[in-house]
Amino acid sequence: MLSVLATILLAASSGRLAAQAADNPACKLFTQKEATAYVGASVGNAESGLLPGSSGCSWSDEGADHKMSISVFPAGNALQLKNWGFESWEGFRSLPDIGAKAYVVRTPIMEIMGKKMGGEWQAGAIVGDEYVAVGLKGPKGNADAAVALLREAIKRRQQ
Repeated sequence: MLSVLATILLAASSGRLAAQAADNPACKLFTQKEATAYVGASVGNAESGLLPGSSGCSWSDEGADHKMSISVFPAGNALQLKNWGFESWEGFRSLPDIGAKAYVVRTPIMEIMGKKMGGEWQAGAIVGDEYVAVGLKGPKGNADAAVALLREAIKRRQQ
């Protein structure tokens, strides 16, 4: 649920923290052009996330509901999948070859303050002492693309 919350807060922060993106390690992992390629549609510049104790970044076009996001938390904040019922969400599958508690799933669509959120493909894993989660929503957003994005984000963070 924390990862879903991260995705929601990243979306809600749009436009507020763009200036901080230049200093955010998560925002340095991918360019706007690369984010556009993952989403399959145009997205805006990188924008920092709002969650304390994490490094988060998103690239989005809110009007078209296209988005790519990355969040990095301490490993202790990793999802307790069974506790939150993630296994019953669309497309859930474990990804044991990526890292501890690694998964991919499509988040449910929910309405928060009159705005529909969710429906993106999300993948995450514990890698070392960090929990890395990515979200992808747009024409190219699917489980395989989210898994590829997670693998690439982990690889780039290790360089």
